[in-house]
Amino acid sequence: MTVLAVVAALAAAAGSQQGPRLRSVSYDAGDLVTRPAQRVILTANQAVQRVPASAVRVSPAAPFSVTSSGNTVAVEFAGPLAYDRDYTLTVRDVRAPGQSAASELRTTIRTGNTDVLAVVPGADGQPDSIVRRSLDAAGSRTVYRARGITEYAVLARSLVVLRDTGRGGSAIDVVPLARGVQDESVPVERIAMPSSVGSAKALHAADDGSSFGFVYADTSSGRSEDVGLYVVDLTGTHQPEPVAADGEPTPGATPISVAQWAYVPRTASALVRTGTDDLVLVDMSGRTDAVRLGSATYLHGFVGSGTTAVVETGTGIVQLDLTNGERTDLPAPAASTATSYLGRIAPIADDRYLRVVGSVRPDGTLSARLVRVDGERASRLAVTVPDDASITAVCPSPNGQFVALATQSADGALVSVVDATSGALEASLAGTAIDWCTALPTGDEVG
Repeated sequence: MTVLAVVAALAAAAGSQQGPRLRSVSYDAGDLVTRPAQRVILTANQAVQRVPASAVRVSPAAPFSVTSSGNTVAVEFAGPLAYDRDYTLTVRDVRAPGQSAASELRTTIRTGNTDVLAVVPGADGQPDSIVRRSLDAAGSRTVYRARGITEYAVLARSLVVLRDTGRGGSAIDVVPLARGVQDESVPVERIAMPSSVGSAKALHAADDGSSFGFVYADTSSGRSEDVGLYVVDLTGTHQPEPVAADGEPTPGATPISVAQWAYVPRTASALVRTGTDDLVLVDMSGRTDAVRLGSATYLHGFVGSGTTAVVETGTGIVQLDLTNGERTDLPAPAASTATSYLGRIAPIADDRYLRVVGSVRPDGTLSARLVRVDGERASRLAVTVPDDASITAVCPSPNGQFVALATQSADGALVSVVDATSGALEASLAGTAIDWCTALPTGDEVG
């Protein structure tokens, strides 16, 4: 007992002279580049006094907040960080309670890289493929193969795949994944469709993987009936249920009509533009009432954390705060609107977005280009679109660092991943339906 007391006393004396030391660091490299409000937790070898944000420096700079408790200091980043980059975190003047000696906690973390998924149509009657391609390596891996793949959505450990079965019918498969590809040791789950014959489209999944939804038309009678939104609760029955006009998933109900819809990022709620241009925020779990948010003529997408949507109205384009319904005008400098064709907007951050614009050639085809808007400044993004190609989608990466440009030409479909600021090409895939696009509202297209 005496020996232990002496050792403890010596350790306490050393700690009072040296100050706390860094014992461990924990973080998720993948979440840091795809989600806001992610933390890096520094654990010291002893309890520390409260650490103010002014004592913390992050290099390269990124917005953050700081909390400390016990022997941990948590640095929480406001938004996703850049891919494949070293960040140094320095915490100065760290003291243990009741001690005067100060120390510095310092660590360097490395964020994750990214890979993308795309659909590659099968050639000469072969099955279609969903492939995975890393941006920092050549080649790709096949995730899943099946005939008639039209859409897919990513869940936590699986894919939801929508297939065209021919003769106007659709099928939905839930494909288990292991190490990023199909886990062939686990059976693929076939979701029972709402009717014996019908077609589905506009597939989306909640970020947390708790549910997915789609627009469905029952054609068992020979005509389209009960066309609207259906949801599949993956924590419950796995059976599609219609989302009623009041926003409540209700068996046997007539589903709410949909012109466009998507899950709000990082929530279990969906933003729906109905067939009559009403905007409705729907809790797909049915636990809270739907919220009416006025009207809109088009949904362009969501900004950053997902609490803001960019919507088009009869008088202009606004940023809609989904928490309180407030609308503010989206900056639209003259250089971004002085053209005969104004296409879809791809939001990157507040007051920062890309837009497809263009002019009509004498032969009636569209000469398209991308414009980047930063507040009141607009500039052309240095991306070349072939004369014979049409832009089918513009989809920012989760952290806004890159953008996927999907084009279609006589030579086939191509997805080019470019730097969202410079336009520099990072990678290209021969395919369609890149997974970054699944966060965008689907439905009728802007014209």
